[in-house]
Amino acid sequence: MSERDTPEWAMVTVMFVDIRGFTSFAHRSTAREAVDYLNEFFELAIPVLTRHGGHANKLLGDGLLGVFGAPEPAPDHADRALAAGAEMLEAIELQFGERLRVGIGINSGLVLVGTIGGGSLVELGVVGDPVNVAARVQDATRELRVPLLVTEATRCLLESAGGRLEPRGSLSLRGKPEPIPVHGLMLRNASGTPVA
Repeated sequence: MSERDTPEWAMVTVMFVDIRGFTSFAHRSTAREAVDYLNEFFELAIPVLTRHGGHANKLLGDGLLGVFGAPEPAPDHADRALAAGAEMLEAIELQFGERLRVGIGINSGLVLVGTIGGGSLVELGVVGDPVNVAARVQDATRELRVPLLVTEATRCLLESAGGRLEPRGSLSLRGKPEPIPVHGLMLRNASGTPVA
């Protein structure tokens, strides 16, 4: 990761990933079992982001924030994020089966990117409304019962894989004057048949 001394606005795609049901799992597990479970997930998820040119910006307890298009610019950041999300879902299914489920929210937009912090805690920060929207879209994956949702802002930037998305309605988000259309990733089973 390159450090940005000069803050700048950048067009990026943001991915929020959250492990479903981790809190209840942690309550019935030892501390070692809970930490091992998280680390096993991160050992799978972070390399997937990296393979697609993404950056694991923050680990959020039982989830993570991934960024595509910063700190290194990538004109195809939306395609990279969707490909990473699809690969992550497939890899989780292969490695964990029913033991682990995630929700993934993906959104694109202009964010402030720069080195943020103080004292001994300084990190590359990604700040802006697109980050907040991605987090809320990830929250909606539970309600809509889909593992991955993409906003219309991201869908419009896709150069490929747009055919793998299906409309899932619009979300009314606090602070947004208009509902945000979202699209779910169509998943296929081993025989290639679409699954719900």
